[in-house]
Amino acid sequence: MKKKICTGIALSVILIYVGISLNQPPILKGSSENWSIVYKPRKGDEADTEKYPWRGVIKWRNMNDVKLLKVEQKDGKEAYPLFDKEMLAVETGNFNGKKLIDNETFYNPPKKEVLGDSTTFKITWEKDGTMKSELVDLYWKKRYFVKPLF
Repeated sequence: MKKKICTGIALSVILIYVGISLNQPPILKGSSENWSIVYKPRKGDEADTEKYPWRGVIKWRNMNDVKLLKVEQKDGKEAYPLFDKEMLAVETGNFNGKKLIDNETFYNPPKKEVLGDSTTFKITWEKDGTMKSELVDLYWKKRYFVKPLF
């Protein structure tokens, strides 16, 4: 009898967790040969105006550090710069040579109706004196077995 009750409770907890997990919002995720980008919600604190603001991580996927020159969001043929040079500076900005933390671009949760199925970022960087750029398409990705934000 105790075994049935414990099994029933365990199954109920798992089903509730799966239900909560499936109701979490999708994230924006994309990668290219050299870069990976993820935007997902985080729990806000007292300084935030949004209950669940979004935070992005733009990550260099290779070994050596690079100098990030520009990150732009493409909208058709137009490109909109996302950061100023001070934020992209390695020592004083949000970029440490490998990872850029972005708390501003999608601070308010992005809406699928506005972005559509995807959005594109153009990243320009300098490595070994050579300037390169790459396009990264971000797609909505449903998450499973996610830790709830409450």
